[in-house]
Amino acid sequence: MGALNIALEGASDAIGVQSAGLKFLLTLLFSLPVCFTLKQVLGGQPAPVKHIAFSLAGLALSYFNYGNDTIHFIITIFVNFTLLRLAGGSGMSVVLSFIFNMGYLLTAYVYVSTDDYDIIWTTPQCIMTLRMIGVAFDLYDGHRPEDDLSKEQKSLFIRRAPSLLELLSATLFPGGFFAGPQFSFRMYLDFIGEKGIYKDIYGGDAPPQLGPAVKKVLFGLLLVVTYALGGPYFGEDVLVSTDFETSPLLIKALWYMGFGFHFYFKYIGFWVISEAVCIAAGLSYNGKDDSDKPKWDALEGVHVFDLLSASTFRQHITSFNLTTNLWTARYVYKRCRFLGNRHLSQAISLCFLATWHGLYPGYFLCFMLEMLFIMVEDQMLKVSDAVPALKKLKENPVSAIPLYIVMKAWMSFFWSYPITAFVLLRIDRIHNFWSQFYYIGHVIYGLLFLVISYVIMPQIRAKRKKEEK
Repeated sequence: MGALNIALEGASDAIGVQSAGLKFLLTLLFSLPVCFTLKQVLGGQPAPVKHIAFSLAGLALSYFNYGNDTIHFIITIFVNFTLLRLAGGSGMSVVLSFIFNMGYLLTAYVYVSTDDYDIIWTTPQCIMTLRMIGVAFDLYDGHRPEDDLSKEQKSLFIRRAPSLLELLSATLFPGGFFAGPQFSFRMYLDFIGEKGIYKDIYGGDAPPQLGPAVKKVLFGLLLVVTYALGGPYFGEDVLVSTDFETSPLLIKALWYMGFGFHFYFKYIGFWVISEAVCIAAGLSYNGKDDSDKPKWDALEGVHVFDLLSASTFRQHITSFNLTTNLWTARYVYKRCRFLGNRHLSQAISLCFLATWHGLYPGYFLCFMLEMLFIMVEDQMLKVSDAVPALKKLKENPVSAIPLYIVMKAWMSFFWSYPITAFVLLRIDRIHNFWSQFYYIGHVIYGLLFLVISYVIMPQIRAKRKKEEK
């Protein structure tokens, strides 16, 4: 491993990227032929054989990437297995799962994280944290009366605690271990057992999957290369550079928008490659469309075109980090329904996501600003529908392109605003940057929220009541 690490460091220096990032990329790329081969070889084999194969593959790839730090994953799996065996199905097991998994992850952040974006063993550990908590929830739902469950919960619950082999396999499965996506334990068991729609991906009539997987991985590599090439011009380091600080305000704003656009490529390239691995394994199979063509989008993590062309914050949310957002909706947001307040449930969900990312104040500032921006945007859309002149402007095809350009520019600038806190992390660095723009995001969206909530919307509601009479 020493010689390999030296070679990787030399290669990373030559192409100007982090050695950890290069090794992470290679791990994902190695995972694709491994998973494709296992799927081809193990079709029709007993479930334990498949569990063993995927567990060993995941362990080997983990050791290649993280070396002895792989022990953290083993500890986490064994503790969760014990917890589910002893208390699985109870409400207390869910609480203990939250405490242990989040506690282990946050302790790791405290001791090993830095002020930069770290590509170390905490990356798969945070993926594993959600997966373990999700299994605890699904087992808890499996012990509740079915009449108390939602339709979604009925499709996800499990009746018995996983075996150690099952938990190892579902957690270390290479397609979801390193960078996501999130998938339910029941979905994985159906995949291993060749049940439901997964019957279709075996045998002589199995749809081709290598082609879609290769196309997807090539697209992912294009996104990764795009991020690497844009790094010197739009990376996080630019935000704290002297060149940026001394530039005219308009140049800063345009540069800032470029940073926000470039930021996504850090994540979406790896997510697309991980999705390709899941396609190669067969886990991403999602039946056939109306034209009888196979769909491989069950674990799609990002709608790339929708994300890059989005002109509203809501469009961003619904096209980015899809499986993590779905997990949060299932196991945090919807579980807060008893509070009877949608905004409170959203705030709790976003606080959980901020904590899951780490303890830096930048994460919390980012997600709270995101909530404020979304709330104001929803209010503005309601106002535009209620005011005839604005509604007519929205629906006029002549104004569609200019309106899109204005909305895209507005959103690109202000979406970059909370992202700054996400990447700069510390209060002093965030303050230094936001003060260059006079805290414009706080000022404008704070004023919009107050004016729309307490001036415009009351007038609209009063007018509607008057018209109803």
